[in-house]
Amino acid sequence: MHLVMPWFLPLATLAAWLGLRAARTLWSEGEGGRASGWWMLILMLLPLLFWLIAQIQPREGMLR
Repeated sequence: MHLVMPWFLPLATLAAWLGLRAARTLWSEGEGGRASGWWMLILMLLPLLFWLIAQIQPREGMLR
């Protein structure tokens, strides 16, 4: 397997970790914070998810 953009993994992981910390803080604020916490978690996990999707690509010349 060939990693695509390996430098992006630490950045995406850091964003996901910070999003999880912020979401946990928002969840403790009550009912209004729960919805905001879920949105924070979803939005901050997207870069990591997109990086993982980018890793699944065919090798050069496999489609011929």
